[in-house]
Amino acid sequence: MYFDEGYFVPEARAFLQGVPNPDPYAPPLAKPPLGKLIMAIGMEAAGDNSFGWRIAGSVCGALTVVAVYLWSYLLLQDASLAALAAGLALLNNFLFVMSRIATVDVFLLFFLMWSLVAYTAALTLDVGAGTRRILFCSSGILAGLAGACKWNALDTLGVFFLVTAALLWISRRTPIDSRSSLAAHADNVKQIGLPVLLIGLILAPIASYNLAFWPLCRIIHRPFSFHELAAMNTFMWHFNRTTVVNPLLISPWYSWPLNLSPMRVLSYLVGNPVITWGGLAALALCLRRFWMSDTFPKGMVLLLFASNYLQWAVTPQKGLYYYYYYPCVMILGVAIAVAMRGLPTRVFGMRISFLVLVAAAIVFARCYPQMAHLESPWDCTFGCWP
Repeated sequence: MYFDEGYFVPEARAFLQGVPNPDPYAPPLAKPPLGKLIMAIGMEAAGDNSFGWRIAGSVCGALTVVAVYLWSYLLLQDASLAALAAGLALLNNFLFVMSRIATVDVFLLFFLMWSLVAYTAALTLDVGAGTRRILFCSSGILAGLAGACKWNALDTLGVFFLVTAALLWISRRTPIDSRSSLAAHADNVKQIGLPVLLIGLILAPIASYNLAFWPLCRIIHRPFSFHELAAMNTFMWHFNRTTVVNPLLISPWYSWPLNLSPMRVLSYLVGNPVITWGGLAALALCLRRFWMSDTFPKGMVLLLFASNYLQWAVTPQKGLYYYYYYPCVMILGVAIAVAMRGLPTRVFGMRISFLVLVAAAIVFARCYPQMAHLESPWDCTFGCWP
């Protein structure tokens, strides 16, 4: 077992055995339960072994790439740019590492990305009002399930609130500016209707989040009640604020974007600089363009990155780890695709998107032997980390 697998695997095993987690240093309420429940399903299917611990995360990591493609396509209506975003996700060191270890972050991002797919589909597709409302409520359900894996989902749900409120305000302006690039999305929000908007943004996430605790309550023989859920969440809040952290592993949030030093204890995790640095440049370009022309794709990637990154400046958690940057890096890959719309498609006769993918693939190949734990002599095929 590597890194925090020693905490999460016993908790998933306890699900299978129908008993509380026996480890006194990792109580069953340290984190929300859904990620560990999904891990237990993988262990039930593939066995309580190193493959079974990780198979559920690998499947969800692969499906995250599918979600990135669909979300990018809904944003841009361009299959080639959506393929670029999916390719950058596939070559993202974070996705590769986090999908191969038995922790809950891969499940968090899996649900978040599919929530973004449903939310964006509700606002952009040319469908009937009923289908639009189902999609919108589905996005809230998926956001709640993401929160049932890890509380960080709250930041993306906050973006849903902000964007929906802004579009609702635009839709009620008299007269609405039909030339605005947001006018069609504002009309779609108005079509969904305020009651369904409140259900999708408030009731659906709360319901799906709380229902994820029902299996845990049955296993530890506690009532599934409001009082019990409140006690569990209060305990998790206190535990995460006071838990002891390893000072040698934590790093300040503002150092993550330009970091080139691998997290050795976590499969040499380090961001692919083609994606992390290229994504930051893409965000700057998106910000400049959004200031000049308020388009939905640029606004979404800007808000999603800002909320998922700047949260760490105010979080009361005692220690911050580099792998917390995972959702932000995945958004940066989409930001590159968004920024490339409107740029020249070719340079010296070659597609720019192809050159970006090749550059990302070269860096990924350089990192692969260490990330995949290849044995000698393959571990240093392209050189060892200094």
